[in-house]
Amino acid sequence: MGKLTGKVAVVTGATKMKGLGRAIALGLAREGASIALTGRASSKAGLDEVVQSIIDETGAKAIGVLVDVADQAQVDSAIAEAAEKLGGVDILVNNAGIGAGSGVFLENTERDWDANYGVNVKGTFAMCAGAIPHMEKRGGGAIINVASLAGIGASVGMPYPYIATKHALVGATKALALEYGSKGITANVVAPGAIATDMLMEAYKAIAEAEGCTVEEAAALENSTIPVGRPAEPSEIAAAIVFLATPEAKYVTGITVPVAGGMSAGI
Repeated sequence: MGKLTGKVAVVTGATKMKGLGRAIALGLAREGASIALTGRASSKAGLDEVVQSIIDETGAKAIGVLVDVADQAQVDSAIAEAAEKLGGVDILVNNAGIGAGSGVFLENTERDWDANYGVNVKGTFAMCAGAIPHMEKRGGGAIINVASLAGIGASVGMPYPYIATKHALVGATKALALEYGSKGITANVVAPGAIATDMLMEAYKAIAEAEGCTVEEAAALENSTIPVGRPAEPSEIAAAIVFLATPEAKYVTGITVPVAGGMSAGI
């Protein structure tokens, strides 16, 4: 019996085998939760692969649900589907996010701002709005929103719309904690630093191009800013998220937890 046996978790942004979403779903499933993983229609093949891997590795019940989190109607339908097939919703992990835009303020377009807002803020809280009524029916629940160190501080080179929307995510999560704490629903944020995923490799390539160095040198440069000397494994970020979903964390709400190996959030 795991700590989450009998619970149902919804995890967004879970379409990559080496991604954080899969690691989160795997951690929750190993504690006994049934899992609904979400992804956009364009990523259906990846979503299906991740779902099957969760089933194969844990034996847990897992389903994939197609949804564009920036579309409230799709969100409501997706949450309803997850609740119907799995029996309810107890845990929501909003992992889906994007980082479009530029670290040079005047280079950011309206499209950059709208894209980040649509997923990082509107999409996150559309999912919350869809899930909370189901949590209330179950007598409580746990919401864990994945932000970034960029939701705590600002660092050179990070896209402005990303920094702004991740800060907004942190603030609105605190408001959820205030409103729903008395109803047994916790709301917290996990703020990762560098994570060893395909996305980080793309970031290394961008740094290498900007600095005129090799990808290996760019990785070393990035790692030199992390006191533990390396990026996190997805499972290490997932471990913090799983804890916040368990009964042991039912008195923890309204906080932002940096999981970044001591890396600075900036100013």
